[in-house]
Amino acid sequence: MSESLTFQDIILRLLDYWKSQGCLVKQPYNVQVGAGTMNPASVLRVLGPEPWNVVYVEPSIRPDDGRFGDNPNRMQMHHQLQVILKPDPGNPQELYLKSLEAIGINPRHHDIRFVEDNWESPALGAWGLGWEVWLDGQEITQFTYFQQAGGVTLDPVSVEITYGLDRIALALQGVDSVWEMAYGTDISYENVLLQSEIEHCRYYFEVADVDSIRQVYDTYESEAKRCIEAGLVIPAHDYNLKCSHLFNILDTRGAVGVTERANYFRRMRGMARKVSELYVAQREELGHPLLKDLQEAAVSLSRPQTVQFAQSETPQTFLLEIGSEELPVSDLDSALKQLQTAVPNLLKNARLTYSSIEVDGTPRRLAVQVHGLIGRQPDLESVAKGPPADRAFDADGNPTKAAIGFARGKGVDVADLQIVEEGNKRYVSAVVREDGRPAAAVLAEQLPDFIASLKFDRSMRWNRTNLSYSRPLRWIVALFGPDVIPFSYAGIASGRTSRGLRPYDSPEIIINDARNYGGIMRMNSIVINKAKRQQQITAVSSKLAAEMGGTIPDDPALLDEVTNLVEKPTPLRGRFSKRFLALPAEVLVAVMRKHQRYFPVYDANNQLLPYFIAVRNGDEKHLNFVVNGNEHVLKARFADAEFFYNQDSQRQLEDFLPDLATLTFQAKLGSMLDKVHRLEKLTPAVAEMLGLDGDEMETAVRAAALSKADLATNMVVEMTSLQGIMGGHYAQRSGESEAVAEAIAGQYNAVSSSQAGMALALADRLDSLAGLFAAGLAPKGSNDPFALRRAALHLIENLVAHEQPFDLRSAFAAAAKLLPVPCDEAVLQKMMGFVNGRLEGVLRDLGHSAFVVKAVLAELGHDPYKASQVATALTAAIAAEDWPELLDAYARCVRITRSQSETFTLRPDAFTLPAEQQLLAATQQAAAQQDGTMTTFVATLRDLKPVITGFFDDVLVMDEETAVRENRLALLQKIASLTTGLADLSELEGF
Repeated sequence: MSESLTFQDIILRLLDYWKSQGCLVKQPYNVQVGAGTMNPASVLRVLGPEPWNVVYVEPSIRPDDGRFGDNPNRMQMHHQLQVILKPDPGNPQELYLKSLEAIGINPRHHDIRFVEDNWESPALGAWGLGWEVWLDGQEITQFTYFQQAGGVTLDPVSVEITYGLDRIALALQGVDSVWEMAYGTDISYENVLLQSEIEHCRYYFEVADVDSIRQVYDTYESEAKRCIEAGLVIPAHDYNLKCSHLFNILDTRGAVGVTERANYFRRMRGMARKVSELYVAQREELGHPLLKDLQEAAVSLSRPQTVQFAQSETPQTFLLEIGSEELPVSDLDSALKQLQTAVPNLLKNARLTYSSIEVDGTPRRLAVQVHGLIGRQPDLESVAKGPPADRAFDADGNPTKAAIGFARGKGVDVADLQIVEEGNKRYVSAVVREDGRPAAAVLAEQLPDFIASLKFDRSMRWNRTNLSYSRPLRWIVALFGPDVIPFSYAGIASGRTSRGLRPYDSPEIIINDARNYGGIMRMNSIVINKAKRQQQITAVSSKLAAEMGGTIPDDPALLDEVTNLVEKPTPLRGRFSKRFLALPAEVLVAVMRKHQRYFPVYDANNQLLPYFIAVRNGDEKHLNFVVNGNEHVLKARFADAEFFYNQDSQRQLEDFLPDLATLTFQAKLGSMLDKVHRLEKLTPAVAEMLGLDGDEMETAVRAAALSKADLATNMVVEMTSLQGIMGGHYAQRSGESEAVAEAIAGQYNAVSSSQAGMALALADRLDSLAGLFAAGLAPKGSNDPFALRRAALHLIENLVAHEQPFDLRSAFAAAAKLLPVPCDEAVLQKMMGFVNGRLEGVLRDLGHSAFVVKAVLAELGHDPYKASQVATALTAAIAAEDWPELLDAYARCVRITRSQSETFTLRPDAFTLPAEQQLLAATQQAAAQQDGTMTTFVATLRDLKPVITGFFDDVLVMDEETAVRENRLALLQKIASLTTGLADLSELEGF
């Protein structure tokens, strides 16, 4: 950056830039809004078909973010610059990046990154997909493709670009606090805004009268309704905005309870929908005046009927590169996984053989290279079955209309039809020959559908084709050797032009031949292979850490994420002040890892060093700017964390409990404080089931009482990933025992580190599962907003890891009694079935067969640890050489008795035959030896087997005399019942 711009310079330059791009310059709205999106120039103008390009500055008010001017980066009022581009111009990212250059941000001097960040506003009935834009690690912009607003699906889609002006100015001016920034004409930001900031904070947090605010809210809502009835769109919207602001004040005052919150959202959302519907109708009535001068370019969807290629008959390399705006990390992984299967299937179905396939990908491109792909399909010959012979030919052997029509349909002469006999049936057949076609022609037809077959968790529309993809497609390269395979998809025509790195202004890259693709990418510094990017990041990062006497942790998830964010990775090392090492290490690591995607650096004693490793998307040129920028951002982040930590440390952990009353767990289940009260009752019941001693019981109960208190702390509100961890830390600072702190800190872990911690963790999951199932919020399909699948897995993993027998049926029943909503037997059964589904997956992952798992779950689905033990023993038993005979002997006892509806009384003295008496003695001995394990049962079955065989050889079980028959059946029922509580062996293969 060659110059330091004032705050007002930045605003004026951005306004001037977007004005030059054809945007209308509007003024800030005259009603308080929480974000620039709520200005009618955005939230209403994106509705309907009319084009709309606008730019304006919007002071955005968020009362709860106020910090009385004490925080360097957090204010109740911040400034946004809002841009709406409708419809998508086709290059909005490039336009945005040029706007940064207009304020002195050179992409070659910095690291500008598009990081997934999707947006949703339930209050506005609006959502969109897009990114945060990072400048050297600092979020400076939200970039969103609106998909819906006011509950209305948008067509065309609008691009929303929201600049965080205060953050941009911080970065450009290189100061540590917004209050130090130069606003303009030698006046500081502090002297313009600090006093009003402090006064508004005092009002929001201390002075605002809750009852008066509620009355005003109701009055404004009534006026909004009156405006709707009168057909007044903008006044109605204004009053709904006022209501939204008043709600935020009430929320800041801690005056919004669980039920009230849901009700307020419902009211505002309903009003927003009515305003939107009224606006759409109004514009229709006006005849959409802005459409008059709109001339939309037609999107070419044509496909060539024939394709001629210079080398179509010889094997070539086939290249498909799907170029897009930056894919989310998980979508890139998903696409690569899909392509690994989809490409071979595509070629197999197209009858195209090949030598090898490479599937690679970066955030901006998916690349498929098929080497040695044949130039033409082989000819195909197949036999088509036709009508019965007696219908195809008459009595004189002449072809009928059926034969003639069949032959015509298959493209053969009637004389070539053959009669085929199949058993006692005769029918006609035709040998159909299909000439092979050029590979490129086949691919040209199939590639559009192939691209469309890629599926993502959330897809978006962006242009008038209304086709969906993870992010907007911007180019497609499709080559067979040196030749383009022509087709179009989503309005993008295939060609040979790829794009280079973002920091280099995405220059065009011409691919002259598919076989040269890898080399051309390397020449342009693009590392298309994910594994190679990972290797580069790991090697250089480790070297940078070692230079400071440190190491970076093995963190596959972070490495995977960072790898999927870059096309050319360049690790860099930054440092931070040692003063921040006084904060809990977990806080520093959470900031570095989760918020910044940095690798922390540890010394030989596993203590944090004041360094971090970041990864730039680009080369090493001007790396000092990037290092300085990242250090500045981390300093601000740590300063925030220090501020929150110091604020929290002024109170005891227990003092935060009342604040939980304003945090919703779930509308029907109450607040987080309500959940804590349930845990205070459920945890001791669970502890008793686990057999905890007195001290452990006391620890568990105290931990339950404080378990959720940290959710109301500043630190956890800011960084939710620290929930539990900060609770444990603050508990120790508040004088709680180490055991209590440990139980609180570990409550969200899959496996607890103590018995008391396990009691709390189990109770937490039991309450969540029972409550949310009872509230009708069981997961559906892949939708699991409350992470109940993970909760069920944690139940299982915790019990198995601790080798703890536990009856989940009793535990869920205990949890159900404490709920504020009915939880009947049907719900409990559904919940147990859900847990069994997770347990089935766990056991299958351990290598047990589906037969074994089904057999075990039939008896032990309620006891995960015992189920895992029995499954292991049963799997081992089945592998034994004599297992088929053992199972057959046991099965004979079960099969002959399972049709009996009555359990007969055994009369030992009535047995007179030697075989009867021998089996009775052996059965009594076997029953006495049972200890509840499958291993013991199998051992006793091995002893029983010859006696059972002898019994069936010498004794007629189904004797005509009722008393004799029933006594013999009673004996066999005793044998069959030996597996009760272990497994249902009738589910096994070979039973």
